[in-house]
Amino acid sequence: MPLVSFPQLMADTVRRNYAVGYFESWNLESLLAVADAAERMRSPVILGFSGIYLPHPDRRVRDRLETYAAMGLAVCETLTVPACLLFNESPHMDWVYAAVDLGFNLVMLSDDTLSSGDRITNIHNLVNYAHERGGTVEAEMQALVGVAGELIADPTCRDHQFTDPAEAETFVLETGIDALAVDLGQVHLHGRNIVRLDINRLRQLEKLSVPLVLHGASSVDRGDLQAAIPLGVRKINVGSRLKQSYFGALRDACAAVDAKANPYEVIGSGLHNDVLVAGRLAMQRDVEDLMVLFGSAGKSVSREQVER
Repeated sequence: MPLVSFPQLMADTVRRNYAVGYFESWNLESLLAVADAAERMRSPVILGFSGIYLPHPDRRVRDRLETYAAMGLAVCETLTVPACLLFNESPHMDWVYAAVDLGFNLVMLSDDTLSSGDRITNIHNLVNYAHERGGTVEAEMQALVGVAGELIADPTCRDHQFTDPAEAETFVLETGIDALAVDLGQVHLHGRNIVRLDINRLRQLEKLSVPLVLHGASSVDRGDLQAAIPLGVRKINVGSRLKQSYFGALRDACAAVDAKANPYEVIGSGLHNDVLVAGRLAMQRDVEDLMVLFGSAGKSVSREQVER
């Protein structure tokens, strides 16, 4: 199925009261784990990659965005469920614009080094560029604490920049964005601790004219995630939880490999003792669980129904 536009995907979540998960991938196995989960659960899905680490200046190996775009688009087009492709949360403006040109139909520029005025101007310009090319833009007023994985302990409430409803309304109008990521008290603790959402604040934000997005869902109480959906949260981002399940299964599978094992079987064979398959299947199970939690399982419809 060709990519479904983000507004069309969001419109169906409103009609049928569920949220679509963005399940962040980083290689072919993780991308296929998400795709397999979406097919098995008959769930709409958002696939994509981190805009923080692909362009990171300290990478030991350099990967081309063109490769990831081609891989993501190829997987999306083989799906029989509605899908979008996201280049997520990048401070690198040139990469974000390149992602639009390469066919990512949802992008996100997030640079906390910018002033508020420069952030609005840059996002507004990006929105115009993306819309002219059939793309869409998600944005946030400030990044969540711990976004790049460095946070160990839960910060105090003083560290939070909870989304202000009046300021959010102005931000949406001035930028023209298609979705707003909001801060309801969630933190990128990467599943080490669980935080609760400010549901009362969300009730005030529900009136905004764009779908709301929750980042950092790996560390949010499951009941709060479900409670947020009928109050306007239509996209939920999950990343670190999936990396943890993938890595845990991969580590255990590697530890069980005998030194005399056939290397053709334990790496890349797709057989029962392939350590990469162990990671992929563990991640797939996690994604399937979250699709049930978000209410998207079983919501797959044809492209014609989504566009109706």
